[in-house]
Amino acid sequence: MAHARITRIDVSAALALPGVFLAWTGTDVLPHCEGLVGEFAVPGCNATTMPLLATGEVVYVGEPVAVVVAESRYAAEDAAELIEWDFEELPVVVSADAALAGGDVANSQLPDNIGITGGATYGDVELAFEQADQVVSGRYYTGRVSAAPMETRGVIASYEWASGQLRVWSGSQMPHFVRYCLTAYLGFPEQCVEVIAPDTGGGFGQKAHVYVEEMLLPLLSRELDRPVKWVEDRRENLMAGTHAHEQYVDIAYALDDTGRITAVRTDALGDGGAYHAPPWSMAVEPWCAVVMTPTGIYDVPAAEYSYTAVATNKTPIGAYRGVGYMAGTLARECLADDAARALGMSPFDFRRSNVVREFPWTNPQNIVYDEGSWLETIDALEEMVDYTAFLQRQAELRLQGRYLGLGLSCFVESSGESTATSKEHGLGDVYHDTATVRMDPNGTATVTVGLTAQGQGLATTMGQMAADTLGIRVEDITVRMATSTSQAYGSGTVGSRGAVIASGAVARAGGIIREKVRAVAAHMLEASENDIELADGTASVAGAPDAKVAIADVAAAIYFDMTAWPEGFDPTLEATLAYDTARPMFSNGGHAMIVELDPDTGFVRFEKVFSVEDCGTVINPNVVEGQIRGGVVQGIGAAVFEELSYDASGQLLSTTFLDYGLPTMDVAPPFEIRHLETPSAHTASGVKGMGESGLIAAPAAVLNAVNDALTPFGAVLRELPLTPEKVFSAMNGSSAGEAS
Repeated sequence: MAHARITRIDVSAALALPGVFLAWTGTDVLPHCEGLVGEFAVPGCNATTMPLLATGEVVYVGEPVAVVVAESRYAAEDAAELIEWDFEELPVVVSADAALAGGDVANSQLPDNIGITGGATYGDVELAFEQADQVVSGRYYTGRVSAAPMETRGVIASYEWASGQLRVWSGSQMPHFVRYCLTAYLGFPEQCVEVIAPDTGGGFGQKAHVYVEEMLLPLLSRELDRPVKWVEDRRENLMAGTHAHEQYVDIAYALDDTGRITAVRTDALGDGGAYHAPPWSMAVEPWCAVVMTPTGIYDVPAAEYSYTAVATNKTPIGAYRGVGYMAGTLARECLADDAARALGMSPFDFRRSNVVREFPWTNPQNIVYDEGSWLETIDALEEMVDYTAFLQRQAELRLQGRYLGLGLSCFVESSGESTATSKEHGLGDVYHDTATVRMDPNGTATVTVGLTAQGQGLATTMGQMAADTLGIRVEDITVRMATSTSQAYGSGTVGSRGAVIASGAVARAGGIIREKVRAVAAHMLEASENDIELADGTASVAGAPDAKVAIADVAAAIYFDMTAWPEGFDPTLEATLAYDTARPMFSNGGHAMIVELDPDTGFVRFEKVFSVEDCGTVINPNVVEGQIRGGVVQGIGAAVFEELSYDASGQLLSTTFLDYGLPTMDVAPPFEIRHLETPSAHTASGVKGMGESGLIAAPAAVLNAVNDALTPFGAVLRELPLTPEKVFSAMNGSSAGEAS
């Protein structure tokens, strides 16, 4: 039941089953913790408290109501089947529009169903629309999806009574936050808690939340005085792991007689599910969609936005790669193509006529963009596509009954989540990470960062950064990721911040070691410290190639030979330093896609993807291109294949990979990727974040390509996913294919 009042739960039969050690309901857990508070630090947010186990009310299918601990998963599942319960059904709210309209209440904690609402105006938007020569508008919908990580969520907890030590293993992107919550909510002394995040098979934001299981298992372990393990299966992940991306975005451009955008209005309505999912809340979609980059890459003088997230009787919405940015970019970029068609312009020319050309540039919110390659991205994509040749081939194939479409999508994202970014958008969040760099007597080094690894290549890029800083081979670097008791602290592997923040901390800490090595090498070579260069495992004197010493020998001297030290030298070859960017920074890029529609089936075939990425200095091109390919294919999935579908009673219908379609290699198209490099003036080596760019912009490129292919049919689609039924209906004149 998606919404019901709990009138009785009886676990006695479960407890009587052989092999069962414990069975708890919400009343057993409540004395330990009232629940996890979800809120967002802006006016208009109404907090919710998510119980570890539901007590009086259940508000979505998949909400935990009881927990059983047994000697095996099989025994635990058998026992769970024996729990008896009675529920009194309550009205179910499954539509964001219905929730917004009032009436039935999805969660009694939010009597008007409003989780968060707000808005702002910058510049004279009303005058711009009154004086506009033309107004284009549309309503876009991004469907509800799952991050669907290869590895589902899992937790192990082990409490030792003698020492009071708690160790928790969790596939979390934020182990330090989980540790903090164990103290804040459950009262475990923080110095006695260790949270270990092993290498994890995918996170994408779904694992950047604190979940009730991470709080429950420590309580169970303490109660039973033995380790307790929980690993969800795929059905549980699709049903109870946070969902993502579902929202409606209404957008309008005011255009002058030259096709310039003079103002933009945007309103986002997010379906937040039953609770705020801490720590990010329902704001992850509608707030991010309209607040983070309201004008995109366009030089628009006035902007107005509003946002609302409502509660429904669905699984809570959480973070997923490109939070909010995906829907906001979809609306802006798809409306740009609509405007280009209305004006008889090419999608490249419309964007060129509106793109920001000179930096630094200040947007209507008074946020400064210091650098970017926004125009260069448009030009590069047009060249890569060979637009003139494409138009000719498109026209020829239409005569044969084949329908090609080209879709373009350009983006700018606030990358490297930082305190500066938070401050620019009126928030009070503080982000920083530390890194520890230690050089050993043999000249090798160990680097510890506060981030976790979910397949982003962090060990490779952090190793490269340390090797460049210390002047030794990357093979001589060992990189260790976070546990909450390691020397390094991390604010989480989120927001495209890994390479930016962690590499900054590594460079700062490594810089301390580098300068000590240079000082001792200068003393050993009887040279000025300013003339010492470190590279390829050697310390050498500039201009004197024969004056050199192995860095390994310098390290050994620091550990074992005081005669090699300059006066007053401190031989500590270990440093821990923090890093946070002084200013927000922005990555940019774009994607173009060529698709072909099958008029007999409505299927979308992807012919090729063209991607341009500017993430500042590229540390490792293979890692960057792997992130682009993976993110774009995820975007293709969100645009065409993936949909978490509910029926009118709030039952999730997509609970297996037979029902929930993921993109697979047989639909992944060939890629052509081009790198632009506009280094940031505010980060180590000029790097910027880029992990989310593929999913941010790819769905808009897909939708634009499909609508371009639909041009002969006079149809425009604005809702994701672009199922075969929708595309087929659009190609055959059905109302299902008309504009939303």
